[in-house]
Amino acid sequence: MKTRRSILILGLVVVSCQSRPTKTDNGTGGAPQGFLPPPVWNQSMQNLKQDMLTLEPYIFDSVEFSNPANKEFLGKQIHKLAEESKNIKHDPIILSKDPTVRFVAGQFADEIQKADENYQAGWTGYSRSQLAKATSFCIECHTRIHDGPEFSSHDTVRPYLSTLPAVEQIEFMIAFRQYDAAYDLALKNLKTIQADEKVNTNSDRIARLALLVSVQYMQDIERTNRVIKVIQQNSTLPIYLKKSNNQWKKSMAKWHSNDPLIELPAIRNLLKSRVSEIEDMRAIPALLKLLTEGQSRSEQSESLYLTGQSYENLNKISTMALHENYYESCVRKAPETKWAQKCFDRLEASVALNYSGSGGTRIPKEIKSRLNNIKKVMKE
Repeated sequence: MKTRRSILILGLVVVSCQSRPTKTDNGTGGAPQGFLPPPVWNQSMQNLKQDMLTLEPYIFDSVEFSNPANKEFLGKQIHKLAEESKNIKHDPIILSKDPTVRFVAGQFADEIQKADENYQAGWTGYSRSQLAKATSFCIECHTRIHDGPEFSSHDTVRPYLSTLPAVEQIEFMIAFRQYDAAYDLALKNLKTIQADEKVNTNSDRIARLALLVSVQYMQDIERTNRVIKVIQQNSTLPIYLKKSNNQWKKSMAKWHSNDPLIELPAIRNLLKSRVSEIEDMRAIPALLKLLTEGQSRSEQSESLYLTGQSYENLNKISTMALHENYYESCVRKAPETKWAQKCFDRLEASVALNYSGSGGTRIPKEIKSRLNNIKKVMKE
């Protein structure tokens, strides 16, 4: 289901990438910063959209995606998608505002290229998951510091969206930066949700997505406290969620509006005193802002490391966690610093975890090769 949700988001984001001024929805706290993408943006995105629409029914269905009868057709379509992804260009103004956006944008095409190669090599399941992962690169670039194309309600209307569970609808709204709507839907569900095994699992994610919106994207103390209060008042919610809520209350006791996170030492101290995910959610927007400013190589690499670490802590909450990419960026941008080794160690451990199961750890040959190439950067 998570793969399906990821591909849906990718399709919707691609559909919405038009040549329009940058804008955020009401209440997000972001100031409009207009830009007009180069002409190639529109055509490339349109081609990418058509390729994704063709692939959607197969990516949704793991059986059909792996069906030998579809191999020739899917091989051609995925290769076509990979070729189109190479043509996506981003406005230099946007790239210059955040040095990591260039890296993330490049990773989007790279991920689809790897999906193409792995499909041709017979790694169909891995290829399918890589196509899903490419979603995160789209979302990351379009949600960085409230920049990206405007996403209207018309863009997000697809027949199957209303049939999705609330938790997935909330993720779609977050992907399209409709934070008010995402927050309202999450709060509504937390108020009315009743005890049930399946619902309990969803309530945990809904609660954390509500916090993701109110803390990371809105940076709103009042709305965050409202989420905590609603969880506290609903007696049908599971005990483990109530325990998590107590930790969130402790984190909120340390959050004061007159104590902004504007310098690296303050962010570093916040994360050292981490009580819950809320510290990570507070740190990420502050770190992303720092990455747009004139930092030394050592400061920038530490910021990238801390960003990756916080995203990794939030990995189970949202599809938008790109910790491995921040770790890699850290190594490549400042290989001579102490942070490069730290970043590589976290990257290596994360990759190993992704390929671990009951049968042990089996990292594909091409992934091992990629890790080795990243490691070599520190020795050059």
